[in-house]
Amino acid sequence: MRLVIVFTGVALFLTQPSVAFSAGQCSPKFYREARLPMTSRLLATGYSKAQVSFLMRNTDHMTSALRGDRLNNNGKVCGIDSAKAHVLGCLDKQLFPLKRGSNASLDEVKLTEGFWGRKRLAARELLSIGHFHACLWRRERVSLSRLTPADGTQ
Repeated sequence: MRLVIVFTGVALFLTQPSVAFSAGQCSPKFYREARLPMTSRLLATGYSKAQVSFLMRNTDHMTSALRGDRLNNNGKVCGIDSAKAHVLGCLDKQLFPLKRGSNASLDEVKLTEGFWGRKRLAARELLSIGHFHACLWRRERVSLSRLTPADGTQ
């Protein structure tokens, strides 16, 4: 009898991990609350006010495209604001701390085909844009698609 109870408990546990895991992965912050520290960190690490304004304006624009009506079951547990805050949380983890001691100048201006409406961008802006799009893609994959990450992370 104990064996039946143990197997039933294990079976119930195994059928619920995606909801339980995704609920545990909800961002504790709202997008607005996550935005201010990101702005401060960019300024503190050498980004100019103009660069921060440009990056955050476009970050706001890109994350506003994430829509609550397109959330999958994992995303619905936390809500769209949590998904948006996750993008900034991911960007924070990816971008900071910036590697010190690199020979590359983060202020060197590069001529590009045009990202976010500009053709001339500093290396630090390109770095931020690249990391932002990686984080946005990740959140869309986890919260909006029917797919779940192969490694089981959220």
